[in-house]
Amino acid sequence: MLGDLIAQLGCPDVANSVIMTLDADVARRIEDRASAASVPVAEFVSGAVREFLESADDDLWFQLLTIMRKSEDPGLAAVKTILTWVVTER
Repeated sequence: MLGDLIAQLGCPDVANSVIMTLDADVARRIEDRASAASVPVAEFVSGAVREFLESADDDLWFQLLTIMRKSEDPGLAAVKTILTWVVTER
């Protein structure tokens, strides 16, 4: 589920499929961040999700697990949430 999706995020087709499910503003911000970092969108998406997995605190994990538990597609919900958090000022 989540692990499989994360493992495939480096593939442009998979990353683009995920991007297509995001709010248009979030997708644009991800594309802008990838461009600013001079990396392909798939590489940015994959790196952002992995960075979250390595550095998120307990509160973010609790929020993420709650979102996943309430979703019909927990893996996609998790990745979408992570990517939204990455580009949203907190």
